[in-house]
Amino acid sequence: MRLQFFGKLSIAEQLDEGYSIGIRRHNEEVTKNQHILSRIIDCVKCCGAFELALRGHNESESSDNPGIFRGLVDFVASLDGVLKEHLENASVFKGTSKTMQNELLDCMLSVMREHIIQESIQADETTDIATQCQLVLVLRYIDGKSNVQERFFAFIHLHSTTADSIATALKEHLTVILPEDQKSKLISQAYDGASVMRGATAGVQRKIQDVYPNAHYIHCYAHQLNLIMQKATSHIPKVRIFFLTLEDLPAFFKITQAHRCS
Repeated sequence: MRLQFFGKLSIAEQLDEGYSIGIRRHNEEVTKNQHILSRIIDCVKCCGAFELALRGHNESESSDNPGIFRGLVDFVASLDGVLKEHLENASVFKGTSKTMQNELLDCMLSVMREHIIQESIQADETTDIATQCQLVLVLRYIDGKSNVQERFFAFIHLHSTTADSIATALKEHLTVILPEDQKSKLISQAYDGASVMRGATAGVQRKIQDVYPNAHYIHCYAHQLNLIMQKATSHIPKVRIFFLTLEDLPAFFKITQAHRCS
């Protein structure tokens, strides 16, 4: 038997070679998929950098205007043969669906949050297009090069605008941002001058400082500038009428929507 198999590959060696080929092909496929995904991520980043909407009104293949994101992907594919081949032949994962866009945005947001070194926090209330009250959370911190950075962190949905509700929502997010042993890193908190926010005994700033002792309250300078500009321009009739009309738009559409539902 040894003489019969002399000079031939053994079964074990053949299996090892087949296994090695399989691993090599798998690695090549992974590298190709990473390349394709990186190009799609670049298109998402480009839209974000210029504050452009990703979605189009009609994203079908026959659409003349499928949206900026799809247009960018098609343009990049015209310059990248690997991506072009993928878009033409992919049957399971194409990478351009709205679900994939949302997942990429969520992943990029998670990466951004992980790299933020928290030093200060700002918060203010705003109303979205559905007239739902939201808390805007902004982090101000010092990066590794000692430069001051200010980054939007999240929109937080509020069930009410009481001090307890706002403070509870902030503390839930701060618990994730700052672990128990890093509470001292929060050195300030900046809000507007409303009593619910700046109250010395029952305001949001007091409730936050009870948990984060170093988080001293500072009246937001951006809000102070806004008040100054608002006061200065309120004496101009056209400007005053414009902003009054702008403030009434959400209420108008909310009433219109209620009538439609009824």
